[in-house]
Amino acid sequence: MMRHLPEWQDQPLNLIAPPGHLQLAALQLGRDFAAPVQVWTADWRMSRLAQQQGLQSFFVSQQAPASLPGRSLVFWPKAKDEGYWWLRQLVAYSLEGFYLLGETQGGVKAAASQLQKAGLEVTKLDSARRCALYYVEADALKGKLPAGQETLALDGPDGLQLCSLPGVFGHGRVDEGSQLLLSALQQNLTELPQQGRCLDLGCGGGLLGAWLLQHNPGLQLIASDVSGFALQATQATLQANGLQGQTWPGDIFNGLEAVCQPGSLDLIVTNPPFHTGKATDYELSERLIRESPRFLKPGGQLWLVANRFLPYPDLLDRAFGSFQRRAETGKFSVYQALREK
Repeated sequence: MMRHLPEWQDQPLNLIAPPGHLQLAALQLGRDFAAPVQVWTADWRMSRLAQQQGLQSFFVSQQAPASLPGRSLVFWPKAKDEGYWWLRQLVAYSLEGFYLLGETQGGVKAAASQLQKAGLEVTKLDSARRCALYYVEADALKGKLPAGQETLALDGPDGLQLCSLPGVFGHGRVDEGSQLLLSALQQNLTELPQQGRCLDLGCGGGLLGAWLLQHNPGLQLIASDVSGFALQATQATLQANGLQGQTWPGDIFNGLEAVCQPGSLDLIVTNPPFHTGKATDYELSERLIRESPRFLKPGGQLWLVANRFLPYPDLLDRAFGSFQRRAETGKFSVYQALREK
Protein backbone atom coordinates (compact mmCIF):
# COMPACT_ATOMS: atom_id res chain seq x y z
CA MET A 1 0.00 0.00 0.00
CA MET A 2 2.62 2.50 1.06
CA ARG A 3 4.44 2.44 -2.26
CA HIS A 4 1.21 3.35 -4.05
CA LEU A 5 0.46 6.37 -1.86
CA PRO A 6 2.50 8.88 -3.92
CA GLU A 7 0.28 8.23 -6.94
CA TRP A 8 -2.89 8.63 -4.82
CA GLN A 9 -2.11 12.08 -3.44
CA ASP A 10 -4.45 13.88 -5.83
CA GLN A 11 -7.71 12.56 -4.30
CA PRO A 12 -9.22 12.00 -0.84
CA LEU A 13 -8.58 8.54 0.56
CA ASN A 14 -10.98 6.36 2.57
CA LEU A 15 -9.44 3.58 4.68
CA ILE A 16 -12.19 1.03 5.27
CA ALA A 17 -11.92 -1.69 7.94
CA PRO A 18 -8.23 -1.25 8.81
CA PRO A 19 -7.53 -3.58 11.78
CA GLY A 20 -6.42 -2.09 15.07
CA HIS A 21 -3.36 -4.32 15.40
CA LEU A 22 -2.00 -2.98 12.11
CA GLN A 23 0.14 -0.03 13.15
CA LEU A 24 0.01 1.63 9.76
CA ALA A 25 2.49 4.26 8.84
CA ALA A 26 -0.51 5.34 6.78
CA LEU A 27 -2.00 6.80 9.93
CA GLN A 28 0.53 9.57 9.65
CA LEU A 29 -1.42 10.57 6.56
CA GLY A 30 -3.02 13.46 8.38
CA ARG A 31 0.40 15.07 8.24
CA ASP A 32 1.97 13.55 5.13
CA PHE A 33 -0.92 12.98 2.71
CA ALA A 34 -1.87 15.92 0.54
CA ALA A 35 -5.58 15.09 0.22
CA PRO A 36 -8.06 14.48 3.09
CA VAL A 37 -8.13 11.01 4.66
CA GLN A 38 -10.93 9.38 6.60
CA VAL A 39 -11.04 6.05 8.44
CA TRP A 40 -14.09 3.80 8.79
CA THR A 41 -13.46 0.89 11.13
CA ALA A 42 -15.03 -1.58 13.54
CA ASP A 43 -11.89 -1.57 15.70
CA TRP A 44 -11.88 0.98 18.49
CA ARG A 45 -8.07 1.01 18.69
CA MET A 46 -7.83 2.06 15.05
CA SER A 47 -10.57 4.65 15.45
CA ARG A 48 -8.80 6.22 18.42
CA LEU A 49 -5.41 6.13 16.69
CA ALA A 50 -6.85 7.83 13.63
CA GLN A 51 -8.35 10.57 15.77
CA GLN A 52 -5.02 11.07 17.53
CA GLN A 53 -3.41 11.57 14.11
CA GLY A 54 -5.98 14.22 13.19
CA LEU A 55 -7.90 12.05 10.74
CA GLN A 56 -11.67 11.97 10.49
CA SER A 57 -12.74 8.63 11.97
CA PHE A 58 -16.00 6.68 11.94
CA PHE A 59 -16.55 3.83 14.41
CA VAL A 60 -19.00 1.28 13.06
CA SER A 61 -20.99 0.90 16.28
CA GLN A 62 -21.75 4.63 16.30
CA GLN A 63 -21.82 6.10 12.81
CA ALA A 64 -20.96 5.74 9.14
CA PRO A 65 -19.53 8.30 6.68
CA ALA A 66 -22.01 10.45 4.80
CA SER A 67 -19.95 9.93 1.65
CA LEU A 68 -16.79 8.22 0.38
CA PRO A 69 -15.14 10.76 -1.90
CA GLY A 70 -12.04 9.93 -3.91
CA ARG A 71 -10.43 6.52 -3.54
CA SER A 72 -11.57 3.79 -1.15
CA LEU A 73 -9.25 1.09 0.16
CA VAL A 74 -10.88 -1.93 1.85
CA PHE A 75 -8.75 -4.05 4.17
CA TRP A 76 -9.99 -7.63 3.88
CA PRO A 77 -10.47 -9.09 7.41
CA LYS A 78 -9.74 -12.64 8.49
CA ALA A 79 -13.49 -13.32 8.95
CA LYS A 80 -15.02 -13.81 5.51
CA ASP A 81 -18.54 -12.88 6.69
CA GLU A 82 -17.21 -9.58 7.99
CA GLY A 83 -15.44 -8.88 4.70
CA TYR A 84 -18.62 -9.29 2.71
CA TRP A 85 -20.49 -7.16 5.28
CA TRP A 86 -18.13 -4.29 4.50
CA LEU A 87 -18.51 -4.78 0.76
CA ARG A 88 -22.29 -4.71 1.10
CA GLN A 89 -22.01 -1.34 2.83
CA LEU A 90 -20.26 0.06 -0.25
CA VAL A 91 -23.36 -0.51 -2.38
CA ALA A 92 -25.06 2.49 -0.76
CA TYR A 93 -22.22 4.78 -1.87
CA SER A 94 -22.41 3.95 -5.60
CA LEU A 95 -18.65 3.78 -6.04
CA GLU A 96 -17.15 3.31 -9.49
CA GLY A 97 -14.55 1.04 -7.91
CA PHE A 98 -12.48 0.33 -4.83
CA TYR A 99 -9.12 -1.13 -3.85
CA LEU A 100 -8.98 -4.40 -1.94
CA LEU A 101 -5.97 -5.23 0.24
CA GLY A 102 -5.23 -8.22 2.43
CA GLU A 103 -3.10 -11.22 3.25
CA THR A 104 -3.07 -13.87 0.56
CA GLN A 105 -3.46 -16.57 3.23
CA GLY A 106 -6.09 -14.49 5.00
CA GLY A 107 -8.73 -14.81 2.32
CA VAL A 108 -8.21 -11.80 0.05
CA LYS A 109 -7.20 -13.97 -2.91
CA ALA A 110 -10.34 -16.08 -2.49
CA ALA A 111 -12.45 -12.93 -2.16
CA ALA A 112 -11.02 -11.49 -5.38
CA SER A 113 -11.71 -14.77 -7.16
CA GLN A 114 -15.28 -14.83 -5.83
CA LEU A 115 -15.90 -11.29 -7.05
CA GLN A 116 -14.57 -12.22 -10.48
CA LYS A 117 -16.85 -15.25 -10.64
CA ALA A 118 -19.77 -12.95 -9.74
CA GLY A 119 -19.06 -10.95 -12.89
CA LEU A 120 -17.06 -8.03 -11.51
CA GLU A 121 -13.85 -6.88 -13.15
CA VAL A 122 -10.97 -7.44 -10.73
CA THR A 123 -7.39 -6.42 -11.48
CA LYS A 124 -4.41 -7.46 -9.39
CA LEU A 125 -2.18 -4.42 -8.98
CA ASP A 126 0.60 -5.55 -6.68
CA SER A 127 1.78 -8.15 -4.18
CA ALA A 128 4.47 -8.24 -1.52
CA ARG A 129 5.10 -9.83 1.89
CA ARG A 130 2.29 -12.35 1.43
CA CYS A 131 -0.21 -9.57 0.75
CA ALA A 132 -2.01 -8.57 -2.44
CA LEU A 133 -3.67 -5.40 -3.73
CA TYR A 134 -6.56 -5.50 -6.20
CA TYR A 135 -8.79 -2.98 -7.91
CA VAL A 136 -12.46 -3.90 -8.24
CA GLU A 137 -14.81 -2.24 -10.72
CA ALA A 138 -17.82 -1.68 -8.50
CA ASP A 139 -20.46 -0.01 -10.69
CA ALA A 140 -22.38 -3.33 -10.75
CA LEU A 141 -21.64 -4.34 -7.16
CA LYS A 142 -25.29 -4.47 -6.14
CA GLY A 143 -26.68 -7.97 -6.51
CA LYS A 144 -23.24 -9.51 -7.07
CA LEU A 145 -22.29 -10.12 -3.44
CA PRO A 146 -23.12 -13.21 -1.38
CA ALA A 147 -26.28 -12.71 0.64
CA GLY A 148 -25.61 -12.22 4.31
CA GLN A 149 -27.73 -12.08 7.44
CA GLU A 150 -26.83 -8.95 9.38
CA THR A 151 -27.73 -10.45 12.78
CA LEU A 152 -27.86 -14.13 13.71
CA ALA A 153 -30.08 -15.21 16.59
CA LEU A 154 -29.32 -18.44 18.41
CA ASP A 155 -30.32 -20.25 21.56
CA GLY A 156 -27.89 -20.02 24.43
CA PRO A 157 -27.54 -21.70 27.82
CA ASP A 158 -30.42 -21.49 30.31
CA GLY A 159 -32.87 -20.16 27.75
CA LEU A 160 -30.84 -17.09 26.80
CA GLN A 161 -31.40 -15.63 23.36
CA LEU A 162 -28.06 -14.64 21.82
CA CYS A 163 -27.37 -12.25 18.96
CA SER A 164 -24.29 -12.39 16.77
CA LEU A 165 -22.85 -10.21 14.02
CA PRO A 166 -20.15 -10.84 11.39
CA GLY A 167 -16.69 -10.31 12.84
CA VAL A 168 -17.74 -11.14 16.42
CA PHE A 169 -15.76 -13.87 18.17
CA GLY A 170 -17.60 -17.18 17.88
CA HIS A 171 -20.03 -15.75 15.32
CA GLY A 172 -23.11 -17.95 15.03
CA ARG A 173 -22.18 -20.41 17.80
CA VAL A 174 -21.59 -20.72 21.53
CA ASP A 175 -17.85 -20.99 22.08
CA GLU A 176 -16.63 -24.14 23.84
CA GLY A 177 -14.42 -22.18 26.23
CA SER A 178 -17.25 -19.87 27.22
CA GLN A 179 -19.49 -22.88 27.84
CA LEU A 180 -16.89 -24.31 30.23
CA LEU A 181 -16.58 -20.98 32.04
CA LEU A 182 -20.36 -20.77 32.48
CA SER A 183 -20.42 -24.33 33.83
CA ALA A 184 -17.75 -23.40 36.39
CA LEU A 185 -19.61 -20.23 37.37
CA GLN A 186 -22.82 -22.25 37.79
CA GLN A 187 -21.09 -24.74 40.09
CA ASN A 188 -19.69 -21.89 42.21
CA LEU A 189 -22.64 -19.52 42.00
CA THR A 190 -22.83 -18.97 45.76
CA GLU A 191 -19.24 -17.68 45.77
CA LEU A 192 -19.97 -14.98 43.20
CA PRO A 193 -20.97 -11.44 44.17
CA GLN A 194 -24.74 -11.06 44.39
CA GLN A 195 -24.51 -7.35 43.76
CA GLY A 196 -21.90 -4.77 42.81
CA ARG A 197 -20.13 -4.01 39.55
CA CYS A 198 -19.21 -6.68 37.00
CA LEU A 199 -17.04 -6.23 33.90
CA ASP A 200 -17.43 -8.61 30.95
CA LEU A 201 -14.10 -7.88 29.30
CA GLY A 202 -13.97 -8.79 25.61
CA CYS A 203 -17.72 -9.32 25.67
CA GLY A 204 -18.15 -10.68 22.13
CA GLY A 205 -21.85 -11.39 21.66
CA GLY A 206 -22.65 -10.72 25.32
CA LEU A 207 -23.09 -14.30 26.53
CA LEU A 208 -21.11 -14.10 29.79
CA GLY A 209 -22.55 -10.79 30.94
CA ALA A 210 -26.13 -11.72 30.05
CA TRP A 211 -25.82 -15.06 31.87
CA LEU A 212 -24.51 -13.35 35.01
CA LEU A 213 -27.33 -10.80 35.00
CA GLN A 214 -29.84 -13.60 34.53
CA HIS A 215 -28.54 -15.42 37.63
CA ASN A 216 -27.48 -12.43 39.74
CA PRO A 217 -29.80 -9.55 38.78
CA GLY A 218 -28.30 -7.36 41.49
CA LEU A 219 -25.11 -6.95 39.46
CA GLN A 220 -24.39 -3.81 37.47
CA LEU A 221 -22.89 -4.90 34.15
CA ILE A 222 -20.28 -3.15 32.04
CA ALA A 223 -19.63 -5.04 28.79
CA SER A 224 -16.56 -3.93 26.89
CA ASP A 225 -14.90 -4.92 23.65
CA VAL A 226 -12.56 -3.41 21.08
CA SER A 227 -14.97 -4.46 18.32
CA GLY A 228 -17.90 -2.28 17.36
CA PHE A 229 -19.66 -5.37 16.01
CA ALA A 230 -19.31 -7.04 19.42
CA LEU A 231 -20.77 -4.02 21.21
CA GLN A 232 -23.77 -4.01 18.86
CA ALA A 233 -24.25 -7.76 19.31
CA THR A 234 -24.02 -7.53 23.11
CA GLN A 235 -26.56 -4.71 23.23
CA ALA A 236 -28.91 -6.78 21.05
CA THR A 237 -28.41 -9.82 23.33
CA LEU A 238 -29.23 -7.78 26.43
CA GLN A 239 -32.34 -6.32 24.81
CA ALA A 240 -33.51 -9.73 23.59
CA ASN A 241 -33.45 -11.00 27.17
CA GLY A 242 -34.87 -7.91 28.87
CA LEU A 243 -31.59 -7.17 30.64
CA GLN A 244 -29.85 -3.88 31.36
CA GLY A 245 -26.16 -3.17 31.06
CA GLN A 246 -23.66 -0.66 29.69
CA THR A 247 -21.68 -1.42 26.54
CA TRP A 248 -18.44 0.47 26.21
CA PRO A 249 -15.56 0.40 23.70
CA GLY A 250 -12.12 -0.24 25.09
CA ASP A 251 -8.79 -1.98 24.68
CA ILE A 252 -8.56 -4.07 27.88
CA PHE A 253 -8.86 -1.22 30.45
CA ASN A 254 -7.82 1.55 28.07
CA GLY A 255 -10.88 3.61 27.20
CA LEU A 256 -12.91 2.55 30.25
CA GLU A 257 -11.91 5.52 32.41
CA ALA A 258 -15.43 6.98 32.39
CA VAL A 259 -17.12 3.79 33.61
CA CYS A 260 -14.46 1.78 35.42
CA GLN A 261 -12.24 3.37 38.06
CA PRO A 262 -9.43 1.52 39.87
CA GLY A 263 -10.76 -0.44 42.84
CA SER A 264 -14.38 -0.28 41.63
CA LEU A 265 -15.12 -3.80 40.36
CA ASP A 266 -16.45 -6.78 42.28
CA LEU A 267 -16.13 -9.23 39.41
CA ILE A 268 -14.34 -9.54 36.06
CA VAL A 269 -15.25 -12.37 33.66
CA THR A 270 -13.43 -12.91 30.40
CA ASN A 271 -12.66 -15.28 27.56
CA PRO A 272 -9.74 -13.21 26.28
CA PRO A 273 -8.32 -13.29 22.77
CA PHE A 274 -4.86 -14.69 22.14
CA HIS A 275 -4.55 -13.97 18.42
CA THR A 276 -3.49 -10.88 16.52
CA GLY A 277 -4.61 -11.59 13.01
CA LYS A 278 -3.47 -15.20 12.53
CA ALA A 279 -0.53 -15.09 14.96
CA THR A 280 -0.58 -16.11 18.62
CA ASP A 281 -0.19 -13.00 20.76
CA TYR A 282 -0.14 -13.02 24.57
CA GLU A 283 0.20 -9.26 25.00
CA LEU A 284 -3.53 -8.54 25.45
CA SER A 285 -4.07 -11.28 28.03
CA GLU A 286 -0.83 -10.44 29.84
CA ARG A 287 -2.03 -6.86 30.17
CA LEU A 288 -5.48 -7.99 31.29
CA ILE A 289 -4.11 -10.23 34.04
CA ARG A 290 -1.48 -7.74 35.13
CA GLU A 291 -3.92 -4.82 35.41
CA SER A 292 -6.97 -6.63 36.82
CA PRO A 293 -5.96 -6.45 40.53
CA ARG A 294 -5.78 -2.66 40.31
CA PHE A 295 -9.39 -2.41 39.10
CA LEU A 296 -10.87 -4.99 41.49
CA LYS A 297 -12.04 -4.16 44.98
CA PRO A 298 -10.30 -6.01 47.83
CA GLY A 299 -11.74 -9.52 47.63
CA GLY A 300 -12.88 -8.94 44.05
CA GLN A 301 -12.71 -11.89 41.66
CA LEU A 302 -11.31 -12.54 38.19
CA TRP A 303 -12.71 -15.54 36.28
CA LEU A 304 -10.88 -16.39 33.09
CA VAL A 305 -11.07 -19.24 30.58
CA ALA A 306 -8.18 -20.00 28.25
CA ASN A 307 -6.58 -22.74 26.19
CA ARG A 308 -4.53 -24.95 28.49
CA PHE A 309 -1.29 -24.41 26.56
CA LEU A 310 -1.27 -20.68 27.27
CA PRO A 311 1.18 -19.56 30.00
CA TYR A 312 -1.40 -17.91 32.24
CA PRO A 313 -0.72 -19.67 35.58
CA ASP A 314 2.61 -17.88 35.99
CA LEU A 315 0.99 -14.57 35.05
CA LEU A 316 -1.80 -15.09 37.57
CA ASP A 317 0.69 -16.00 40.28
CA ARG A 318 2.68 -12.85 39.68
CA ALA A 319 -0.37 -10.58 39.52
CA PHE A 320 -2.51 -12.04 42.32
CA GLY A 321 -0.13 -14.15 44.41
CA SER A 322 -2.29 -17.24 43.94
CA PHE A 323 -5.15 -18.67 41.86
CA GLN A 324 -7.36 -21.74 41.55
CA ARG A 325 -8.27 -23.94 38.60
CA ARG A 326 -12.03 -24.23 38.76
CA ALA A 327 -12.60 -26.41 35.69
CA GLU A 328 -10.54 -28.15 33.06
CA THR A 329 -10.89 -30.17 29.89
CA GLY A 330 -8.33 -31.52 27.48
CA LYS A 331 -8.39 -28.14 25.75
CA PHE A 332 -9.42 -25.43 28.22
CA SER A 333 -8.83 -24.33 31.80
CA VAL A 334 -10.94 -21.99 33.94
CA TYR A 335 -9.00 -19.91 36.45
CA GLN A 336 -10.25 -17.91 39.42
CA ALA A 337 -8.08 -15.32 41.14
CA LEU A 338 -8.94 -13.00 44.04
CA ARG A 339 -7.50 -9.64 44.91
CA GLU A 340 -6.18 -9.78 48.46
CA LYS A 341 -8.32 -8.03 51.07
